[in-house]
Amino acid sequence: MLEQVLAFIMPNLQLITAALLFAAIVFELIHIGQTRRINKKLSYAGRWLQRYLNVVLNDNAQETDERDHTDETERQTVVLAQAETKEMKIENSQLLKSRQEENMRVSLANKKLQKDEELIDSVLQEIFD
Repeated sequence: MLEQVLAFIMPNLQLITAALLFAAIVFELIHIGQTRRINKKLSYAGRWLQRYLNVVLNDNAQETDERDHTDETERQTVVLAQAETKEMKIENSQLLKSRQEENMRVSLANKKLQKDEELIDSVLQEIFD
């Protein structure tokens, strides 16, 4: 059977090679077309993204210009508000630290009581054994 297949393939080897080469070229052209189509879509999306970012960044620049023109009293109130929030954060962190210290002290006291109870239990057990 192998001999029959080889007998059929050998005279048509050039034809088979040409067909495979033609198929490879067709697939490569299809691939190039798809890549070109995807690149067009990506460049279109990139242009729209660039336009959007230009609008957003320009709006932000205009807002910062408007903020720069605020009165000195408004700036002072902002500074005072920031200082107050910093003070509140410091107080909260101190309260948190004191709570943590208190919790650690309570847990240490509980551990000490537990060790004392275990020691008493072991002593009583040795006495009664």
